Amino acid sequence: MAQPTVQLRLPPDVYERARQIAKANDRSVEAVLLDGLSLLFGNLPETNVSPDALKKYTDEQLWAVVHHRLAWPQDTRLRELVALGKHGQLTDDERAEMERLIALVDRAMLLRSQALALLKQRGHEVEKQLKLGA
Repeated sequence: MAQPTVQLRLPPDVYERARQIAKANDRSVEAVLLDGLSLLFGNLPETNVSPDALKKYTDEQLWAVVHHRLAWPQDTRLRELVALGKHGQLTDDERAEMERLIALVDRAMLLRSQALALLKQRGHEVEKQLKLGA
């Protein structure tokens, strides 16, 4: 299936920030914007992002990792499976699905923790920011 194309009008400050990030990392503006949108709305790549790779992320990208949550359908499904599991009603396939979703949550927590540590090292008051976002 071909990837959909979207045309956006970006505020000048957003475009300029994306351009700066692209230039600093020898990438295209489109690639930087796509990465940002993927972090905000998609799943974190399960194999492509390591805690060490986060060191190359911009502060904005790290905050996106911090605030990334399991996609709504996945979160809902995980809750359903946990509820079924409490009643001992999981099939083997459902148990495997639940374990896969829990592994995604665990991986996201690892990346989130690393992102928070990096942001703190870079001088951000992460505790204050997290309280504001709560």
